[in-house]
Amino acid sequence: MSQGRVPHAYLFTGPGGVGKHTTALALAAAMNCERAEGEGCGECSACERIGRALHPDVVTLERQGASQSVPIETIRKQVIPVLGLAPHEARARFFLIEEATSLLDPAANALLKTLEEPPARTHFVLCTSSVGELLPTIRSRCQRVIFQPLAADVRAELDGEADDKVGPIIEALVGGRSAGGRGEELMRVLQLGEQLAGQREKPGQVARAVRLLAARLHAEARRAAEAGDLERACRLGEQARAALDCEMALTVHNAHAGLAVDRLVRGLAASAARDGAVH
Repeated sequence: MSQGRVPHAYLFTGPGGVGKHTTALALAAAMNCERAEGEGCGECSACERIGRALHPDVVTLERQGASQSVPIETIRKQVIPVLGLAPHEARARFFLIEEATSLLDPAANALLKTLEEPPARTHFVLCTSSVGELLPTIRSRCQRVIFQPLAADVRAELDGEADDKVGPIIEALVGGRSAGGRGEELMRVLQLGEQLAGQREKPGQVARAVRLLAARLHAEARRAAEAGDLERACRLGEQARAALDCEMALTVHNAHAGLAVDRLVRGLAASAARDGAVH
């Protein structure tokens, strides 16, 4: 950055949960920071909006549909039309892709020409945990940065932070009926789900949170069965399985964290509306 030689396209490769997308956001912040150019202060308007995915010049191409893929329409509508224009306000525009293998072949081919002849002040960061599945032409046009697996002590520290951050959310999700009635209970579950989905800048923490939720639901199901409340035990068991399915989607299939958690929480909310309580 100090020499003005940042590549127009990066390919961040490595296992899930090691910080590829987080690093991509940090790079975009460092290049656009209003106070500490080249480092990023984390507090100015540019850094804060980039961290919250609200900056108009730092765009993460979202995965869509059941296949959780990036279709060619996304490239045509979000990328190609703005390439001939200067960034709205940033010194450098960034397009980020959390999992590059989610690019369908037509979308990848549409992106190729841009990677071959990138406009000034525009950068792409493609992240992937399965570099071998990318088109060779995509790989050859990007500067590759390899992320190693996190050390055991670092992983334990991050998991501990996740427990502290999402513990109250999980406690409320599996807690008893609130005094406000079904309508208020439904809103509370949806709000808590938004908080949980809001951890998506750290997908590994989201998966950890969902595992904790599944474990709590399973424990509640066992207690209900031991107390003879088989109907509640079955309902809680189904919800625990839904949480495990969500965790599988996050860790194995690289599902979009916000969409996966939203789908899970809305299922819990529907259960709350039916039963008059959050279980």
